[in-house]
Amino acid sequence: PSLSLNASLSPVMPGRGRIGFFSQSGALGVALLETIVSRGLGLSTFVSAGNRADVSGNDLMQYWEDDPATDVLLLYIESIGNPRKFSRIARRTSRSKPIVAVRSGRSSQGIPLGHTVRATRLPAVAVDEMFTQSGVIQVDTVAQLFDVATLLTFQPLPQGRRVSVVGNSDALAVLAADACAAHELQLVGEPHTFAPTVTPEELGATLAAVVEDPAVDSVLVLFLPALNASGEEVARELARVAGRATKPIVATVLAAEGVAALLRRLDPSGMPLVGSVPAYASVEDAVRSLAAVTRYAAWRREPRGVLTELEGTDADAARELVDRVLDEAPDGTTLTGPDLTALLRCYGITLWPAVEVSTPDEAAEAASWLGYPVVLKAVAPHLMHRTDLGGVRLDLGSEGSLRRAYDQIMETLGPNQATSLVVQRMAPRGVACVVGSTEDALFGPVVSFGIGGVVTELVQDRGYRIPPLTDRDAAALVRSPRAAPLLFGYRGAEPVDVAALEELLLRVSRLSDDLPDMAELELNPVVVSPSGVAVLGARARLAAPIIRKDSDARRL
Repeated sequence: PSLSLNASLSPVMPGRGRIGFFSQSGALGVALLETIVSRGLGLSTFVSAGNRADVSGNDLMQYWEDDPATDVLLLYIESIGNPRKFSRIARRTSRSKPIVAVRSGRSSQGIPLGHTVRATRLPAVAVDEMFTQSGVIQVDTVAQLFDVATLLTFQPLPQGRRVSVVGNSDALAVLAADACAAHELQLVGEPHTFAPTVTPEELGATLAAVVEDPAVDSVLVLFLPALNASGEEVARELARVAGRATKPIVATVLAAEGVAALLRRLDPSGMPLVGSVPAYASVEDAVRSLAAVTRYAAWRREPRGVLTELEGTDADAARELVDRVLDEAPDGTTLTGPDLTALLRCYGITLWPAVEVSTPDEAAEAASWLGYPVVLKAVAPHLMHRTDLGGVRLDLGSEGSLRRAYDQIMETLGPNQATSLVVQRMAPRGVACVVGSTEDALFGPVVSFGIGGVVTELVQDRGYRIPPLTDRDAAALVRSPRAAPLLFGYRGAEPVDVAALEELLLRVSRLSDDLPDMAELELNPVVVSPSGVAVLGARARLAAPIIRKDSDARRL
């Protein structure tokens, strides 16, 4: 209190609290301060940085990480100047203090007027997964920002997903059960519901018993005006039980004027204390906030992960190869043939050989060298990996079957589309995947993973992470696509070697982190079987490296 500064245009000033708030909008900042006052929240610091002439959100997060007066960090973000730095700082800070962020511009991925940041070519989901990787609680609206902040400020973190419901409305209990299922919270038993004639003491006794139940991680209280008790009496009873609870309690209060304010426990200055019960205007708002905090608590309990030492890597040889290629093609080039194979080998990635052929005799000769069974496939970009278009023949076990397959492909596609084919040894049957990395102008290197196939491409079912990846990051990336269950024995299939796939992702992560000149890399298909991983195809593009850090001097 002896050191304070108000350099704002706001006519209102919130009380002192435990929240640090960063906003990129000055005009919106005034409205945010008014909302903080109406929500009964307090601030340790509020900074509206605009275009961040010097002080950025990354700077504020580092300050708040060590600030004993700040427990919760709120961010209103319009653009991210240095996402790699943001990810690194947020991942570290979120381990001790929750960060809640609302990010505008998701639909356009555009750059707000006056913001001096580079444009990204990545989809919005890539930014979302960067937040997830860093432990940031991302919300869609400013209202949800304050909903989550209220819960984090006044209640402890839940220890799991198990939720019990206590209330005096069967209708609200049904809504609560549906909302919990939608947000992957586990409802414990049947809701504890009472008739509208319930007394405050009966409601309080049930709530106290539920809070003491070791099978319950958090409690949702549903309240409609009771027939034989005032809202004030019920609120005081709920506040009394919550004051002794070690588990989060949230409430939905409908048609009861003033009850939400009565659930707050105030200090002598009139500010709410820890242990106050957050009261929400709807069941959905309460459950959404509880689910967001539950996911964050689960992330925080997870091991940090380690940067695995990878055998068989030679970063110096890779650097030498890339420099040689770019010396010959300073404007960038597509990396093919022996150079691509050698570069991947520098990071312990083996690309299966494929022999290009233009006659049945050449195909037979290649197959005898590779060994049967083999695969015959067209190399035209629109036909690659497309068995449905007739450009691929699998599991050819003899020269006769190979020659017949060659003739069939030429007959199906015609000589104009099938000018040349490739022969490759048949990999063990498994799940086809796609592993890639992109050097983005804004984010730097980004590793992606998805299950192969036209459908997953159509719905953009990919996961994204920013290198360097820890072992935990690689495991999470493998499981992030919606089609990931195919890897784990879906519908009775034998599970594949997920550990080998995670190691491949770590190697691609190391490659992309070491080589900013690697503009694009795609391994496709990567067949993952119970016996390991086979990288059957690859394409890469080298280009002049993008500067991965802010170049402007930070002098102040």
